[in-house]
Amino acid sequence: MRELRRTETTAATDPAFLIKALGEASGELRQAFFGLRRAWLLKEVGPPDDGWCLLALAAHLRNTERGVLGQVEAILGSREPELAAVDLDDIPLLDDCRREDEDTLLDEFHYLRRHTTYVLWDISEREWKRGGRHPYRGRVTLLEIARELYQHDLGHLWQARRMVEGLGSAAR
Repeated sequence: MRELRRTETTAATDPAFLIKALGEASGELRQAFFGLRRAWLLKEVGPPDDGWCLLALAAHLRNTERGVLGQVEAILGSREPELAAVDLDDIPLLDDCRREDEDTLLDEFHYLRRHTTYVLWDISEREWKRGGRHPYRGRVTLLEIARELYQHDLGHLWQARRMVEGLGSAAR
């Protein structure tokens, strides 16, 4: 493993910090799900998380990771590629979630995230500035994508914690 130098002063723009934080997200999500019965994973919650259930949250994170990994690989695979849009606000339908197995979802998210972090770990400081053309946002760099993914994780991990707390001790 090579050591990454801090390129800027804030943690959210430090590649080493971002890689570490991204690498921890799948474990934190698995921990939030630990011991919950399937019925509670499928229970829709009220405000501020209307329309969400915990299984939908896991499916959303897995789906987002697939898309982001595709963006990262496209940027590293060619010069200024056209990137596919990734919907960071998409809520999977409850009926679709019923067909998903929670352990498989968590495993897939973990596998994809591990792949993303390994790819990012291997790039040079200069490569963090490489980018592609997003259909709505224009040019985005790998650093911007990683920072956005980190912020996306934070929001959803807090959401998972809030949802589990809302279910109470009866869910375990």
